[in-house]
Amino acid sequence: MKRIFISIPIFFIIGFLTFYFWGSSGSLDTNQLSTKIVYQSNYRKSNDTIKVMTFNMGYLSGMTNNLPIDRNEQFFANNLAKAKEVIRQTSPDLIGLQEVDFGSARSFHYNQLDSLAGAGDYAEAYKSVNWDKKYVPFPYWPFSMHFGEMLSGQAILSGYELSEIETIVLDKPINASLLYNAFYLDRLVQISKVAIGGRDLVILNVHLEAFDFETRVQHAEVLSGVYESFADDYPVLLIGDFNSAPSYVDATDAMSILLSIDGISSAISQDMYDQGGYETFPSESPDRMIDYVLFNSNRLAVVDARVVYEAGNVSDHLPVIAKLIIK
Repeated sequence: MKRIFISIPIFFIIGFLTFYFWGSSGSLDTNQLSTKIVYQSNYRKSNDTIKVMTFNMGYLSGMTNNLPIDRNEQFFANNLAKAKEVIRQTSPDLIGLQEVDFGSARSFHYNQLDSLAGAGDYAEAYKSVNWDKKYVPFPYWPFSMHFGEMLSGQAILSGYELSEIETIVLDKPINASLLYNAFYLDRLVQISKVAIGGRDLVILNVHLEAFDFETRVQHAEVLSGVYESFADDYPVLLIGDFNSAPSYVDATDAMSILLSIDGISSAISQDMYDQGGYETFPSESPDRMIDYVLFNSNRLAVVDARVVYEAGNVSDHLPVIAKLIIK
């Protein structure tokens, strides 16, 4: 009896450790985590205006994102078809995507990036994987709802040539446990130069921490430095899901750091936001803006900007699109 009593906990410890190291490991080599994809060489004609979109796709799970709800393949196929139609109708020159799946069990192994690239006839993409796990045990219960195999991340879709690409991996949540962070996604800053009419524009595509306030503020401080390293010399687009309300709504969160940068502007200004109709989250009944198109106003000027409400509930976020002039 004594031997059995000792062997049972050892068995479970060994099983847990085996699952931990297997599940939290990835399927890709380090050099495969960030890659440039060339879909075609038919680049868009350059001019002084550029249309840019930021879209947290929520892996096209709509308002069921992160909920323990059974979804069938047709659900994802329908949302993908609608997302493709939104891209075709709005026709952005550049898109910053967040929470896009490249072949995950939770979304029936669709490569959502390639599908959107084809729909918008984009020339290139810069793809950065931030969640590469053999198994993700979330949502926690029931076990049948676990995400399973995961390959997801961020991407920049471009009608122009991309160059000098780089990805910065931000710190994991500083108040979370080792076990939590082992299965958690990375938060990224994607950086690329975009060749437009013989000159370079810099695009930064970001997805800041959602759940840990202290970590999100830390991410904003890092991002501020990255932005300022380019802003004096290039037109800069800083776009993405910042998981933070505007500083004029919450003066303590991440956007208070970013919107205080000298010369930075938001395509959706405070005056516009105060009028209403510019909230981006949650898509079913939006009550706050956490997705932004920011830029340096000495080199870019906004012509028009709006929230793409026609995207509906394909994601729990709504896209933001802006047309800007390059000065």
